[in-house]
Amino acid sequence: LYGQFDPGLFPTNDWRECARGALSVLEIHNWARDLVDGDDPELIDQLRLHVLPRRGIWANPDEIIVTIGAQQALYLLARLLLSKDTRIGVEDPGYPDARNIFATMTDHVEPFPVDEEGLILSDDLNPCDYLYVTPGHQCPTTATMPLKRRMDLLQKAIDQDFIIIEDDYETELTPDSRETPALKSFDHSGRVLYVGSLSKILAPGLRLGYIIAPATVIRELRALRRLMLRHPPSNNQRAAALFLGLGHYKAHMRRLGTALSKRGDLLRDSLQKHLPDFQVKLGPGVSSCWLEGPSTLDATALTASAEKKGVLVEAGDIFFMHDQPPKNFLRLGFASIPQERIDSGIAALAEAYRDL
Repeated sequence: LYGQFDPGLFPTNDWRECARGALSVLEIHNWARDLVDGDDPELIDQLRLHVLPRRGIWANPDEIIVTIGAQQALYLLARLLLSKDTRIGVEDPGYPDARNIFATMTDHVEPFPVDEEGLILSDDLNPCDYLYVTPGHQCPTTATMPLKRRMDLLQKAIDQDFIIIEDDYETELTPDSRETPALKSFDHSGRVLYVGSLSKILAPGLRLGYIIAPATVIRELRALRRLMLRHPPSNNQRAAALFLGLGHYKAHMRRLGTALSKRGDLLRDSLQKHLPDFQVKLGPGVSSCWLEGPSTLDATALTASAEKKGVLVEAGDIFFMHDQPPKNFLRLGFASIPQERIDSGIAALAEAYRDL
């Protein structure tokens, strides 16, 4: 399943060092006070120094807010920006939770198709007030939007006067990420609101994300967040700041990137061997793959059959907005699966498929 993690890949010693460091007398004096609607300034600085430049982004401290994961970031943006009559476009297939968050605020969530290069640009986008995209790794297909299409999308946003919400989903481990910088890195007019996360790299349970936006928007988000929870726990923010500042983050990315690359290659080979009738979409630096089975496949039935054999996969219909979504897609997450268990797991999935 996607979103899980392998404890064997977690930098336990490094994180323990930083957690202990955050509990020193000096550090406790720094973070234990009530920040009201503020964030740990040390974490803000470390994000600016060690995380954002990798995506080509330069931001002032007053243009950053820390959130409890990317999920809360999306909710805060939706709560601030959307109303009943607002039109927001989403990718189809796309991230279900983003779609559901937006649907709590507006009656006009509009699906737009994707291809092997991400969101398809067309005049159908023109009436949107906002557009939610995952150009780094499209969810769930893992497609990376090429540079030209990114620039065309930004120009369309200017020409048609809509705002882009960029979820820079799972891009940290892409080997050539500098060749496809974030949309936000080209944004000179404040049209891109950027959402990022540390949880995907470290551990899902860490729940640390952030938004990069114009200072006026960040001020409004801080006021809104204050009414919800004031600010994310300061001790976690300080531990994360130490993790970044001591160089552990970069070292962990290298180790994790190598491990996931090997697992991804093995997964692709195993799928070609055991399920040759399935089309595999697996971009670089990702922790899941998107499978398209034969048109007659009932993926929901396959997930039930596979579960009986100890293999957990996701049916792909939940990623589509159609009333009658296609039934022949699956998503396989492999971040939490040890390398030596991948081939046997795919063999069991293939057996479950033959049992249908």
